[in-house]
Amino acid sequence: MERKNRWMAKIGMARKSLKIDPLAVAKLDQAVEQASESNPLASRLRTHPGVGPITSLAFVLIIGPVNRFQNSKQVVSYLGLNPREHSSGGKQRLGSISKQGNPMMRSLLVEAGHTAARFDPQLKRVYQLTEIVARNVCPEFEIAPQ
Repeated sequence: MERKNRWMAKIGMARKSLKIDPLAVAKLDQAVEQASESNPLASRLRTHPGVGPITSLAFVLIIGPVNRFQNSKQVVSYLGLNPREHSSGGKQRLGSISKQGNPMMRSLLVEAGHTAARFDPQLKRVYQLTEIVARNVCPEFEIAPQ
């Protein structure tokens, strides 16, 4: 408990030293909201569950013109969401994501996914089922070999 209080005190001191003006933050939030609404691509992205004004506007601005990518694999690679590959002798081993792209965009997309999985009932069910399969908690939910 004492450790938590020390951290809370440090957080309070950090807030005071940053001198964040709540009105300035509100104005910035409003500007992002307006920019997101005025951009047709960002507005369209906001129709997806979990995607808000910041994520949609950041995606549109970071990706830029979509026609520069030939397929979705190039977008995934550009964002650094493709898995690392350690292959040798015809054996393919895929690791964690490569993290070669924009870290802010990756974190926004992850946050959007978590939000969607938490609040959208269909996505929440799919997420729970994949979690069961991944942890092999319930053997009757195993995926059949193909």
